[in-house]
Parts: sequence; structure tokens; C-alpha cells
Amino acid sequence: MPMHRRGASAERASRRWSARVRWGTGVAAAALMATMGGAGLIGQPAASASPNAHQASTVTKGARAAKVASGAFPSYALLIGDYFTWILPLDNQVGYEAWDINIERGMWLPLYWAGKGSHTGIDYNQSIGKPPVFSNHDKTVTVTMKATFKWSTGAPVTSNDVKFYFDLLNAGKKTLGNYLPGLMPDNIASVSYPNAQTFVLHLKRSYNPTWFTGNQLTWIYPLPVQAWDRTSATGPAGTAASTPAGAKQVFSFLFSQSKQRSTYSTNPLWKTVDGPFVISSYNTATHAATFNTNASYTGPTKPRIAGYKVFSFTTGSAELNALRSGGITFGYIPFGDLKQSSYFKGHGYTIKGWPVFYNQVVELGYTSKTWGPLVKQLYIRQALQRLITQSLYIKRAFGGYALPDYGPVANYPGSPYVSPGIKTNPYPYDPQAAAKLLTQHGWTKGPGGIDVCKRPGTGPSECGKGIPKGKKLSLLLMYSTGTTASLAAVSAFHTVAKSVGVDIAMDGQTTTTMFSIGGVCPSTPPCKWGLINYAGYMWTYGQYQLVPSGTSQWGKGNYWGGGYYTAKAQKLIDAVETSTTSSLKPLYNAENYLSKNLASLWWPLTDLAVVAVKNNLQGWQQLSPYGAMNPQTWYVKK
Repeated sequence: MPMHRRGASAERASRRWSARVRWGTGVAAAALMATMGGAGLIGQPAASASPNAHQASTVTKGARAAKVASGAFPSYALLIGDYFTWILPLDNQVGYEAWDINIERGMWLPLYWAGKGSHTGIDYNQSIGKPPVFSNHDKTVTVTMKATFKWSTGAPVTSNDVKFYFDLLNAGKKTLGNYLPGLMPDNIASVSYPNAQTFVLHLKRSYNPTWFTGNQLTWIYPLPVQAWDRTSATGPAGTAASTPAGAKQVFSFLFSQSKQRSTYSTNPLWKTVDGPFVISSYNTATHAATFNTNASYTGPTKPRIAGYKVFSFTTGSAELNALRSGGITFGYIPFGDLKQSSYFKGHGYTIKGWPVFYNQVVELGYTSKTWGPLVKQLYIRQALQRLITQSLYIKRAFGGYALPDYGPVANYPGSPYVSPGIKTNPYPYDPQAAAKLLTQHGWTKGPGGIDVCKRPGTGPSECGKGIPKGKKLSLLLMYSTGTTASLAAVSAFHTVAKSVGVDIAMDGQTTTTMFSIGGVCPSTPPCKWGLINYAGYMWTYGQYQLVPSGTSQWGKGNYWGGGYYTAKAQKLIDAVETSTTSSLKPLYNAENYLSKNLASLWWPLTDLAVVAVKNNLQGWQQLSPYGAMNPQTWYVKK
């Protein structure tokens, strides 16, 4: 999912800040620190967390043969603080959230379906489009649509519905959350529609087919032109968007309707669907929603439930109470309440971690006048990385519910998008090696045991550009408060850093405050921090971005990497998009370089959640790497 400049039209594309991944207040940070131990943490790293927490589960033959309860209406909870508030599958900047997109695509199918059970990539069996065909030196893309998909009205899903999508995209692109200047639709010279099941994209330049398929074609949603091509609720449908002026009117009308949440369950617009579900109720006060099975659904994976309900909660205790009372079929145990897992296991629930194909880093303030000269030095970044012991954080702070993360993506099991070069730590935990790096580059112990620059200059054994003699090796670390396990990890990092002469000034802030302070750099004004660590996860991949090229986080002009830039990194990132090969080698090259060059400091990626699911609910076990609920695969045993 491309990311954009703060304040620009498509600013909020896909960095999903981690306020909703809370390690809770049920476990005292002091107790965690005692468990991790200053000496124990600084000593040898512990073994990695048990792989059992992240083993993919499959439905057993016995479960598949089980009798299915007819009329079942299971329910699930969104993560704390998440609310379904946008229904149109052309997402505005506020509604451009993974949970909204997940609900939308249960009603309106994307051309290509992201996620294959618990595997990353495109599921062509679930997709309307057959695998695309690239030609003309990868400047022409031909997509053939399957003829089996139909709208709930009985009309077929055709290329005319794709044309309608492009008409609206061109008309309102600057309003959309996933739009980035230069990408779709700007990179398309023209689109032709030779027949009802085929459309052809004529691109302005050649693109790597792997990147274009995963990061552009996944944006396309065939939309019901028969029902939505109108400028008012009472006007005729079918031809209004055929002109640019008309398309703008249609776009504005649809956007205005999506803002009217009180009519979600009654508006005829939202009743024409091609997905497995259709909305039947919506509560504007609580954001609870009910979805009935679409009886006319013609796609694969026919639902075996009558529908489902989705609920939102403002606190973890409220969600846990609803789970305990039986009001939720699929819920979560807040990380601070994991000790209650045994209770739920004994009362008919399955407990399972939900690993995701996301990314977590400690962002560096490259443009900071105070700390930028320090973090710009590769050897200092290497020394800092040597002080992070991911395996121990995962085991002792995060309870085993996290993945190691050594680059632009975490080491998600089995994903082809993870380079072999970033599956192991390029800079393993080694405080002695960190101290040696600093000594070799002209740092010596000063007052209070904090290193100071003794040899200023830009030579190989000197402190580096912009670092004067006597400069203290001190960095401000802004971190999320309210998450005790995360606090334990950053506190342990602080402790070991001090032991080798690095002063990490701890600056705890609420996530909201961090947005206002950490979210204004890198250029206007410069970063006001040296390091920044948002608890949970920093970046999501999913329906709109499957290939983690690093463009939005570490490409030139980024706002999500603290202003990181090297000419080599940019060349490798660009090659992921424009390489003439369809292989993943360009992606691996970019990932390997960013990993070893430490564009950011690498930090463990906590699981999306620890789920608690009633034992009679089946079909959910292969949890999506993109955090998507897929209730069409669920069924309830009698």
C-alpha cells in the first residue's frame, strides 16, 4: 500500500499505527523487567520462541466431515479502537483501513484476492481475474475475467464494470486513500475493452510484472455500473460516468452516500453485490453491523453460515467481558490478560496467535539537527542494532507472540516475498561488538560512562561528519506508553545501551502525541527525535500492496523512514518496480541492502492479536497474513 506525504491528497495510505496492538496493563512492567533481568538480558540471548505459536493450522478431515449447523450467525470483534465506518470500496483517507477493506471485499470482490489462506500472495481461485498476461516488453497487460461471477441482480460481472471503476478512479483519485501520484491510474496511457470478459491496460512504461500485479492490479474492483452509475438516488443509472464531468458527479454522489452510515442497511446501492455477503443492519452509535449471506453469490467458497455480525469495543476489558459471556464467537485475549487463556481453553475456546506479514522498525530521525548526524553514521546504527536481542524480547516480553523482523518485512513463515538474506539477523546481539565499533570510530568514555567523540572528522577511524569533538553519544527515544510489554523491551534496550556508553533518553508518549510530534518530520520541520518506536507494528501489507518494495518507507522523499536516503537504495527500490524480469530477485536485492544498511533499526513484530475462538466454529484456522477476516470460509458445527 503506497504511503504519501502528510497533508497530501492520499496521505494516509497504509501505515497502520499500533495503538490497537496493546500488551495491556495486566502485567506489570517491573515484573517483566525482573523476568528479563538486566544481567539476564545483557547476557546470552535466549532461544527463539516456540514455533508452535506460529504453526499454520488446517481444518482436519473430521472437522470437514462434521455436521454443519444451519442458520448459524457467528460474530467477531474488531481490534480495540477499530470501527467499521466506510462501506464504498473506493476508500477515503479516513476509511482506508484494513478492517474496512476486509468488510468491503466481502460484499464487492476485488479483481484479485490478496491472501491464500495463511499464505501471502494472490489467490487466483478466489479472484474474478485470471492470471494477467504481460506483453509488449511489459507495457501491455491483458486481463481475462471469469464468466462465472454475477451480481446479486443476476447480471454478469463484466469488463464494463471495470471501465466504470476506472471512470470513477480518474474522477476522484485525489480523494482516495491509496492514490499516489505517478501510480495507478497515472501510469496508464489507455484502457481498451475488446469484449465483455477482457480488458487491456496500455502502460506508459514497462513495469516488473510481479510488482505491477501485486501492487497495482490488486487495486481494481469491478463496480456495479447497472446500479451505481447515477448522480442521485432517484436518477437513472447506466451512462452518467461515461464523460469526465459525469464521472465526477457520480463519484461525489457515491461518496456522499457512503458517509451516510444511518442508511447502510437500507440504501439500495449497497444491496447490489457480487460477494458472499450483503449488509442487513448497522448501528451508528456502536458501529455494530450484521451481514446476511448473499443467496445469489456465484463465486467460489460458498458460505456455510447464514451471515455474521461484527462488533467494536473501546477497551480490552469490554471485549473480554463480551467474549466471556458468549456474545462473541471470534474474539481476542488482550495481551495484558494472557493469563486468562487457561480459563477460556477450559470453557470451550481455542487460543491461537495471529502472525501477520507486516513490518516493525525503530524509525531513525535522519533530518534531526541534534541527532541526525549520529544516526546517519552506519557504524552507529550497527552498534545500536547489536544491542537489540529480538529472540529474548519475543520470548520474555511478548510471550512468544511475535516474529523476528530483520528488514522491510518480518520473517513470515513460507512467504516468497521474504528474501533469504533477511531471514537471519545481519547484526546479532553482541554488546561487546557494539562497544568495539564505537571505540574504533573515535569514541571514548566520558562523564557518567557516556561516550564522547574524541576523534572528530570523516576518516575511517573518526566520529563522522557533523559530529564535533566532545559530542555526547546521546539519543532521544520516543516510545508508546500504555503497553507494558513494549515498555519492557525498550527499557531493556536502554539498559544495555548505557552499559556500552550510549545514552538513550527515554521519552514516553501516547500514540496520539507521537503522531503530532513524530509525524511531522522529516523536512518541515526536521525530526524532533533520534529514535521512535511505535508499539505493535508500523506498516501493513495487504489488498493494495503485496510486494514489499520499500518505496513508501525508505524511498526518496519518504515520511515513514525519518528521511532515510541513499542513491543505491533508491536505485534498488526503483528496480523492484521497473525491472524487466518478473522474478523476485530485484525485491531481494532491495530487501538485502536496506537490511544491512539499517535504513531503520529492526525490531520484533508482535502478532496482530491472540485470538480466542469458540470450538464449534471451524474454517477460520488459516489466519490471513494480511489481518483479514474471511467469514465465507467459516462454518458452525452442530
